Formats: sequence, structure tokens, C-alpha cells
Amino acid sequence: MDAYQKYFFDVNGYLVIENALTSDELGALNKALDENADRIQIRPAEQSLAAGSPALVAKHGRGDLSGMLMWPKPWCQPFRDLLLHDSTTPVLLELLRDAFRIDHVYGIITDEGAEGHVLHGGGTTDDLTHFYEFHHGKMRCGLTVVGRNLTDVNPGDGGFACIPGSHQAHYPTPPDVARLETDIGMVKQISAPAGSAVIFTEALTHGTLPWKGAQQRRSILYKYSPGPIASCERAVPADLGERLEEFTPQQQDLLRPPYSPRRFSLIEDTEG
Repeated sequence: MDAYQKYFFDVNGYLVIENALTSDELGALNKALDENADRIQIRPAEQSLAAGSPALVAKHGRGDLSGMLMWPKPWCQPFRDLLLHDSTTPVLLELLRDAFRIDHVYGIITDEGAEGHVLHGGGTTDDLTHFYEFHHGKMRCGLTVVGRNLTDVNPGDGGFACIPGSHQAHYPTPPDVARLETDIGMVKQISAPAGSAVIFTEALTHGTLPWKGAQQRRSILYKYSPGPIASCERAVPADLGERLEEFTPQQQDLLRPPYSPRRFSLIEDTEG
């Protein structure tokens, strides 16, 4: 993580890394999604994320996808390969320190007309798993997200949006601003081409704008925590069991439940 990236993340709470996937990696991931499209679950009205906001309600609910790490081979492999990736691991080491863990993984796969998600998170949250701090010259984060864009996200398409800098806010987001019913000029849609990684702290106020793009939105979210912390109730995939041996030693370390003393060093594993 270079000096420009550190400064940008500290000020804004997010970072975009373009070309974070090769064309072959991007193709393999999209092929896997094409072959498993029947697994996408469209949220029904009773599970709406729009909080009734006219600015966020749209034609249909968001498309959710889960369990990619445990799909049958070969479709699981492209997603497993992203658990520790050269394009993003240096950033995670800077934000979470060594021995971080994967908390949970899911996908947002939506077509034109999908609803948005009310803004949530922010620097004033009492959730001890979602935090941003700066101590002794280092950034320190709780739950941190690496979102992978598998299709282009153009200006005006919708999708991921945030209030830059809100991870350090001292006041809560006004509810009508969080529902996008009042525009005070602070919400920013983050556009980035296919193959990009959007990294952000969950302490950032963020959400989703209704999807207006003609192309399908395909975003895969990998959420990481410091080694002793869990945000998701289930620390590892429910059906991991004996299949843990299918993962590399480094990936197995990532999948271990949260605990503090002497977790495995991802740096030492890499150097070894």
C-alpha cells in the first residue's frame, strides 16, 4: 500500500484498485456465475433493503448469491483463488494487520430495475466489529470489504455508493439522508470497470443505489476481520467439514474461527 493509497483511504474510507483481476481470472469468475445462475435468489418484498424509500424502491429486489467457496469443482476454484490475492492482500495487511481472517463471502447479482439498499454504517457506530481508528502511525479497521466488480460499473449505473470520509464522522447520518430522501451533496456513486476491486471499511456510511445499468451487475464481496474478531454469526462455511483439506494452507488459516493468541502468520506463510 503506497503513500497515495494510504492517504486516500484514510481521508475517504475506501480505495479503488483497477486491473485487480487478469482477463483470465475475470473470465473464469463470470463463467462460474453463468453456470450457476440458478443459485441467485431475488429478495422478496418482505426482505426489501430499501426501507420504503421512494429513492431506493425499484421494480424488484436485489439478487443475492452465496456459498461460492463450496460450489462443486471447477466452479468454486475461481472464488477460492481470490481469498488471498496479490492485488489486495498488501492492503488488507496494512488495514487489519497480519493473521486476519475471512468473515464471510457473498455476491450481489442484479439486473436493471433492482432496488437500492439504505445507507448504513458510519464512524459513530457502537458495533465493536465495525471500526476505523488511527494509532501510532497506523490505520486499524474492523470488518473490511473487498468488492470485486465482474462487470463494468459506469457513472449513473447505480450500485455501491458511500459518503466519503464518514468513517471518521462524529454525528450519525440523518435518517432521511440515509434513505436518500434528502440530498445534501454528500453521497457518491463509485464507478469502476470490470476487474476492479473496491476496498472499504464497514465503518464507512455506505449502501446501494438502484441498478439502472443495461448490463447485469456482478459484484462479489469478500469481508475480512482482524484475527480475534467475527462479525458474521457463522465463523466458517456451515458445510466446510472435511472439505477444509481442499484449500491451501494459507486459505485454511483464513477460514479458521476467530481467536487471539498466536494465530497463523499470513506473512510467514507467504514468505515460506
